[in-house]
Amino acid sequence: MSEEKYDTEVRLVLQECKDANPEEVAKEFERYENEFLIPPRDALRSVVRKFMEPGSDADKTVRAPAPSVKKVSKFSDLGSNDRNVTIEVLVASYNSRVQQVRGEERQIGFGFIEDSPWDGERERWEFKDWGNKSQDLAAGSVVRLEGVSVNEWNGKKSININQTSRVSVLKEGGAPSLAPTNEPVTIEDASRGEGTVAIVARVLAIRPDQIVRRDGSGSIDVMRGRLGDQTGTMGFLSWKTLDISEGDLVKIENAQVKRFRDTPEINIGDFTKIEPYHDGAFPEAATLQANSSCNIKDLRDGMRDVEITLQVVDWNSRSFTSKTGEERVVRSGEVQDPSGRCRLTSWGEVDLEAGSFIRIKRARVQAWQGSPDLVIDQLEQVETLTEAPFGPIDASNHWVEENLDDLTSGGSRRGIYTIGRIVSLRSDSGIILRCTQEGCRRVLRDGVCGIHGEDVGEEDLRMMMVVDSGVSNASLLVSRAPTEILIGMSLEDVRKEISSNGKEAFHSSLKDKFLGHRVQIMGRSINDDRGCMIQADEVQVLEADPEGIAKAAIDRWGVVL
Repeated sequence: MSEEKYDTEVRLVLQECKDANPEEVAKEFERYENEFLIPPRDALRSVVRKFMEPGSDADKTVRAPAPSVKKVSKFSDLGSNDRNVTIEVLVASYNSRVQQVRGEERQIGFGFIEDSPWDGERERWEFKDWGNKSQDLAAGSVVRLEGVSVNEWNGKKSININQTSRVSVLKEGGAPSLAPTNEPVTIEDASRGEGTVAIVARVLAIRPDQIVRRDGSGSIDVMRGRLGDQTGTMGFLSWKTLDISEGDLVKIENAQVKRFRDTPEINIGDFTKIEPYHDGAFPEAATLQANSSCNIKDLRDGMRDVEITLQVVDWNSRSFTSKTGEERVVRSGEVQDPSGRCRLTSWGEVDLEAGSFIRIKRARVQAWQGSPDLVIDQLEQVETLTEAPFGPIDASNHWVEENLDDLTSGGSRRGIYTIGRIVSLRSDSGIILRCTQEGCRRVLRDGVCGIHGEDVGEEDLRMMMVVDSGVSNASLLVSRAPTEILIGMSLEDVRKEISSNGKEAFHSSLKDKFLGHRVQIMGRSINDDRGCMIQADEVQVLEADPEGIAKAAIDRWGVVL
């Protein structure tokens, strides 16, 4: 068992110590990990030294004095012959491909890294990972590279991460890098990270598409679609023409999982191998399609080919002039299902009635003001239903209960209510000044708008708090209308209170009234890289029940009185 666990490291040792016993080598790695808590890759040099023959080439290699360490903070300080370099970098991207190395196929990682990760100005270099460090090189992470070397080709420098190099994660990035493998994984497993994968899946949708170049020089022909298996579905983007059809069962090798906004996507390139696959037990396309229909709760920015059933709450249209001077009409409105609410936007001539039920296909998801919204382009994407599987929903009182822990770990949501305890009240709660320029509502700092400079300001009322569940917490923003209801005072009343007793006294009274109290919040949640914020439409202070709280604690911990 231990030999299989340390298979990669054992093979590296056997390359240098050809007469070594693989089982003994594996036991030595196990000893380092169990007794000294040293991971296998860090123990590699010591194990090689133990099993090498005196006087061998490996002996000379191991015993040769190591070059002096060169610590730098910028790529500009490196020369083409530098070895044993230590530098902190930001991993901008990580991919892998199969490459012939000395007549043997190997998975080689590559991508871009940027120097000065803690500063604003950065330089970007390419890198190659020869040491199988994918688990520590997730895109977006900040790492310290030790023992790496500089490579120069045609006047362009890059970094080599070698087998003996060390990678220390200083700041976690986004999705973890997937360990390269030729063994098929499920779509559920592939969606958890980024990197090279092999999967067996059925083609649920495929169509030609175009990507417009950012520089306006033209477009690129691509193919898009969706793949599915028993564990879920995932969209794909192919940079080459594919000879496959809807319903085909295929095996895909050497594809790349990348994240488009918040959504994983399979990228198919020139090195990707696709072949028919035969499995009589694999679910048919109709079964997978039925299971792939999602709900509003599951929407994430960047999703494509979404199929979902909705109830229309309202529907409007407006005209505008585009940047090219073209008059256009966009239609939009609020839609809902039992899991929540979102907005639906149509760039085609789609006329919907409030209260009607629809099923939309091939929709895409775009974030607007922090929340995922559905977007369609053609009337053909909409099917009107006589009734929905979930029945009619009262839009005026449709709030979906969610645990605060689930809100903080999930995507942005509309139409939710949750319960938590107020643990902090920010000092800028109360009367604030907003910029008076048209279309700008930014809060003034010392009479200055971050965009328009000095401004007289317009008074507004809000509360900024932190709500906690005991496990997770979120920022809570309460705008003017719900704040006036919550504190029982209008903006004019607050102004008089501050004028009479001072701002600190008013703020202290808010703390006395709300800190430590459990509240029920109705509104929307916004999740981004800064955490979770709940924008409240309504906040209610819950009545304390000391006896109930005590009984719940006794029951939970099994206290015997």
